[in-house]
Amino acid sequence: MAHSSSAEHVVVIGGGATGALIAVGLAERGFRVTVVEKAQVGNGSSSRSAAGIRAQFSTEETVVGMQYSEWWYSHFHDLLHSPPDVHEQPVMRQNGYLFLYEDPDAVPAWQPRRRQELARIWQLAQVAADMQRRVGLPVEVLTPQVVQERWPHLLPDRLLGATWCPTDGFLLPHMIYTEGFRRAQELGVKVQQQTEVQGAMLHAGRIRALITSQGTIEADWFVNATNAWAERVSPRIGGMTLSVSPLKRYLYFLKPSQPVMDEATWHRLPMTIYGVGSQRGAHSRPEHDLLLLAWAHETEPETNFDDTDQDRIDPPFRHDNGIDNYGYAILAQVEEFSPLLANAGGLVATTCGFYGTTPDANPLIGFDTQQQNLIHVVGFSGHGLMHAPISTLLVLALLTGEADRGHVRLPPPFDHATIDLSTFAPGRVFDRSRKETLVL
Repeated sequence: MAHSSSAEHVVVIGGGATGALIAVGLAERGFRVTVVEKAQVGNGSSSRSAAGIRAQFSTEETVVGMQYSEWWYSHFHDLLHSPPDVHEQPVMRQNGYLFLYEDPDAVPAWQPRRRQELARIWQLAQVAADMQRRVGLPVEVLTPQVVQERWPHLLPDRLLGATWCPTDGFLLPHMIYTEGFRRAQELGVKVQQQTEVQGAMLHAGRIRALITSQGTIEADWFVNATNAWAERVSPRIGGMTLSVSPLKRYLYFLKPSQPVMDEATWHRLPMTIYGVGSQRGAHSRPEHDLLLLAWAHETEPETNFDDTDQDRIDPPFRHDNGIDNYGYAILAQVEEFSPLLANAGGLVATTCGFYGTTPDANPLIGFDTQQQNLIHVVGFSGHGLMHAPISTLLVLALLTGEADRGHVRLPPPFDHATIDLSTFAPGRVFDRSRKETLVL
């Protein structure tokens, strides 16, 4: 496949964090770049994210990539040449991620399958931790006693152990895409908002131009960074069918009625995952003086959702819908591990948005199988914000031909590592692909 030269024109579809950082990366390499966004920048999942960032995954390529992303975000303002007033505001808080694993003996004897599942999950967690340490991640495997010593609000009773990584944490989404697009425009990127992609002009297996609500845009390359919208955008421009399902996810906010720990300790609380496996996965982190809570629920894809549906809160999920709502189900999960937090106050807000999920919970990053000059970077299963720096690096390697036999070598200080692009290939066979198991 012929690759591009830096004089060529690239159109990025999607005005979220991924689109912003890709635009910056391309412009820095000398490409002419246009970003098209059907509403305003940050219209989609980027502005509705739980904003976690972690490298504790079970897929080695993702662990490597997320170490790069964490490094990149730690240098965010320097890399984007932020103005002095913005430079003082950190974009990442590295409070860490703490995964709690249950002791099978804490489950009643009449649930043997659940007991077996918990034993297997703990074995896999230790295997994953070994892999993560091998590729350079400072992960610790903790005993229940150590967990309680470090975080006294957590009960050790039902724990078998935990994994902890201090370099994980959470991000400020608004700053990422606003500063990203500020820098992009400073570099000459054209950002067209209120510009919806409606179709494409095709010729000989390539896209010649996009047909948009604001006219036709010709270019040499096209990048689909629409995430939850990707399934509908790709065929609209002649691309392949993408296995990306939009799933609604909710966030809840608890306001303590009185302090349950000193302020400094509260603001240092890690993202904590209260059990892993079936019927588990509730998690929380501090959000200023509130506690942000979430838990993935069983739901069907909403393939025809519109922008207003992003903020549509269905009655069973409203925090003010009595005590018979999903927010209180999350608190019940938390209470089994930390009664102090679960009973600290009341729920005061609910927000929501869409994950763009894939069958194996790994993203789609690579060339389209129908149009030679179309690259997809979508389907992050709730992890797009944290992936944005490494996603940018991989898209640049694809466009410039810098991938060596399907592998991308990372820049210093990670130049010892490579990423196998086949892990994220949009056309991969999901029945044979490696499934990411640590998805929240």
